[in-house]
Amino acid sequence: MNVDKKVLAVVKKSFAKFDFSRLDEKCTDEAKTRAYLIEPMCEMIGYSRIDDKDMLTEINAGWGNKTNKADIGLIIKGKKPEIIIECKKLGMKLTDKEGAQLDGYFGNTEGSKIGILTNGIEWRFYAEYLEKNKLHPNPFLIIDFTEINDTKIEEFAQFHKNFTKIDDILVEAQETFFLEGFNLAFTDELLNPSDDFIKAIFNRMPGKRITDSIKEKLQKLINSNTIQQVLPKLIEEESKSGDFIITTGEELKIYHAVKTIIINSLKKIDFSRISYRDQKNSFNILVDDNQRKLIAKITSNKGKYFLEITGNGDKKIQIDGLESVVAHSKSIIEIAKSYFTEIK
Repeated sequence: MNVDKKVLAVVKKSFAKFDFSRLDEKCTDEAKTRAYLIEPMCEMIGYSRIDDKDMLTEINAGWGNKTNKADIGLIIKGKKPEIIIECKKLGMKLTDKEGAQLDGYFGNTEGSKIGILTNGIEWRFYAEYLEKNKLHPNPFLIIDFTEINDTKIEEFAQFHKNFTKIDDILVEAQETFFLEGFNLAFTDELLNPSDDFIKAIFNRMPGKRITDSIKEKLQKLINSNTIQQVLPKLIEEESKSGDFIITTGEELKIYHAVKTIIINSLKKIDFSRISYRDQKNSFNILVDDNQRKLIAKITSNKGKYFLEITGNGDKKIQIDGLESVVAHSKSIIEIAKSYFTEIK
């Protein structure tokens, strides 16, 4: 995420001025939630509700039925809204049912690129994926303003009217959806090798012509036993090229300490959603194996380990024993809680 510093400063100033107190008293239904909370937050990112070149309301999106209307359309440039917002009452739990309603409006609003489902506090951002005028069923970004911090404001600010590069956002969202399916696709390919995969292996072998008999034998060789046999060679070659990643015991200790802090504090969560990715330059602790749901990352330098907690600025915390991790429990719990939106 790379938000213009001047734009970010303006958005932060708007958040500081906005009165989030007594919202329960003001936002007693969907219309009031929209008027007192959602539209003002849209104004924070540059969309004026008194200018129909910025914000449209009650947009016809009902398959020719005038009673079905999208709540808000945000216009970045031109005359048609690129962002469609479906509004719900403050406190209402957002589910797949509401997501499907947004998808229906999105598909029938010409020119729309991004869909947002929100109750004013939780904002779910969806993007078109694979099918034209069809939203991916999962949001590519969720921002929960139950607790406000700089990271959440920066994520929100990337949708500012004067800064938004919607094509870049779509590319990033689509790459996220695509790459999240790699492990499943790779596993499926190994379990049920396609003809193309078998031919690709054959083409690296000295044979001249692939026959049904050879194809059948190659297919049987693609199994867990063979993978275990070739793994040492793969590790050796990656090590030579500098691409080999070694997960250290210290990284795992810090990871398990962070995970334990979260589990002990947020009792109702599915702790299996917390995992890690060990990458070349950092060990990332994630929710749902999603890089956009980064809790913290671990880095090392000259035998010393550091923890960087999302939303804690660029501050690196040197880890001298597990008590160093425990000392920052509050920041760890705050960022983790924002990703488990079902927690109240």
